[in-house]
Amino acid sequence: MKSIIEGSFWEHLEELRHRLFSVLGVLAGSIIVSFLFSRKLMELVLSSGPYELQTLAPTEAFAAHLNLSLAAGILVSSPVIFYQFWRFISPGLYRKERKTAVRSAFVSVLLFLTGAAFAWFLMLEPAIDVFRSFETGNIAGHWSLANYIGFLSRFIIIFGVAFQLPVLILILVSLGVVTPENLAKYRKHIIVGLLIIAAILTPPDPLTQVMLTLPLYLLFELSLLVARVGYRRKKAS
Repeated sequence: MKSIIEGSFWEHLEELRHRLFSVLGVLAGSIIVSFLFSRKLMELVLSSGPYELQTLAPTEAFAAHLNLSLAAGILVSSPVIFYQFWRFISPGLYRKERKTAVRSAFVSVLLFLTGAAFAWFLMLEPAIDVFRSFETGNIAGHWSLANYIGFLSRFIIIFGVAFQLPVLILILVSLGVVTPENLAKYRKHIIVGLLIIAAILTPPDPLTQVMLTLPLYLLFELSLLVARVGYRRKKAS
């Protein structure tokens, strides 16, 4: 019995190693390809950014291209990352749960890309305008290229990760860890929790925290509505 357990453990460990290498390989390839087109990506990024950016060190422009390539590589390889994650956990699920896992993987990718697009198309420009509005008096708004690219990369990826909230809620409800009634009952506590999560994930400024918390709360309410429908169907069946 002990050898079976150990064999199973090492088999899972080997599968985990294999999938991690697959993810790292795809991620590395995506980053390399993104770096080859980093000049075009940089032109696209700077077209919607501040008008003047500075480089404060000889290697800063190169580092900014690397940072941008890393963020683009994560976005491009995100479908493979989520697919490998769900493929790793699916053998431990029942057949019905595997179908749910496949749907969850698809929704996870869609939500991640939606969060990234939401940050890029809707939230970035207002955020920059607000930050610029504080550059008054003797404050000269000369932004560093590396700092701006780093901020932009974190800004987009954080929104993509935060948009996984509906998947997390639906999984917890489907596993019976929580019920829609409990989530609705502790709504105020959850809002405080979302504010704390946003404070941890975002840069240390209240504006970005609120900008992330508002869509997260809307996603929570939407997830709660979907969870209630699914929960009622599950009880009826």
